[in-house]
Amino acid sequence: MSKENKNQSENVKPVNVLSFEVTFDNPIKDVFTASAPLSSCGWIQTTEGVVLIDTLLARRWAKKVRERIKDKIKYIIFTHGHLDHVLGANVLMDDNPEVISSKYLPDRLDKYQMLAQYKARKDAQQFNFPEIVRTPEFVYPTKTFLGDMTIKLGDKTFELHTARAETDDAVWVYVPELNAAFIGDLMIGSFPNIGNPWKPTRFALDWAKELERIRELKPEYIFYGGGGTFIKGENAMRAINDHIEVIRSLHDQVVDHINKGTHITEMIHEVKIPEHLKKSPFLQTSYSRPEFFAFNVYRWYHGYFDGNPAHLLPRPEKEVMGEIYKLIEGSEKILKRSKELLEQDQAQLALEVLDVLIQADPENIEARKMRIKLLEKIGKEDYCLMSRNTWFYFIKKDKDFIKSKEK
Repeated sequence: MSKENKNQSENVKPVNVLSFEVTFDNPIKDVFTASAPLSSCGWIQTTEGVVLIDTLLARRWAKKVRERIKDKIKYIIFTHGHLDHVLGANVLMDDNPEVISSKYLPDRLDKYQMLAQYKARKDAQQFNFPEIVRTPEFVYPTKTFLGDMTIKLGDKTFELHTARAETDDAVWVYVPELNAAFIGDLMIGSFPNIGNPWKPTRFALDWAKELERIRELKPEYIFYGGGGTFIKGENAMRAINDHIEVIRSLHDQVVDHINKGTHITEMIHEVKIPEHLKKSPFLQTSYSRPEFFAFNVYRWYHGYFDGNPAHLLPRPEKEVMGEIYKLIEGSEKILKRSKELLEQDQAQLALEVLDVLIQADPENIEARKMRIKLLEKIGKEDYCLMSRNTWFYFIKKDKDFIKSKEK
């Protein structure tokens, strides 16, 4: 573990990213950026107005961007439809700009409205956001496309390309006059987000191919994560090369395991980042992780059936755990074994053993207290944002449950 990641793991409390403020930069001539946690955007000044790429997550941040842009916004380009890229658009429409996206982005916004309740629960677990159901008023694109498209504004050319990568509605932009590529979340400054336990399949192989397409342009500057972060020169090429190599390596490992018939619960522990890439500054597992990657590629190529006939048409989990619990004959054996496993530094295995009791007897206070201990242990040693926040989401749920029973 790197020193940076070790420090992150010691900070075990989840962080509410919405409490932070937006910061601004002017990294190269005619390019301006705004950055906040998990969210950024960039804009390009031309002789005839501004092209804005993405719009941040919080509208109060987007209002600050609007104050900084002195010229007219002629175009807004969404690199994809995740909320941290589109949610600020409502406060940036006073110039009536053309809003451009992939053809598939409107379907994503519709899905968010349809699954608002689930999204609130998912965002609370993944990001430590308040679990509040919202149905935001989105700005839908005024122009959509698939493939390649070029727009010109004043002294700049904008070459737009759709892709399947983190999402099916990805767009990246190349500005030849600046030799700069704006690639959205094709890179995020850490291990690529090719696996997310709450979200649909990501497109690993297409992702690598799209980065190879960007590499062919040999851009001097790469702006990523919405546009607020940039790298240049040799660092830019190294970042792209490391991403391509790790994606292709892990992808091929998963394919090999699928063909060999490796069970998914074994596979996620077998698929590894190549040794020479583990120390890459561009691939630290501070947001996503290889286990999520393996699950994702498995889901893309493999059906839900894992080869065990007991799992083809399974009974509800609570029923199965209830029968196992009856065979064990009492909660004390499970609690004792869970404690023993925790003392042997096997908190994850203990968590799964304890789940038999929690599923069979969800009112059991001692089981909930034991789960809190296990989740605290796992969370303290976890430096990946997504999984760490999840452990603490369920710690809070268990503490709230215990408190409600003690009244």
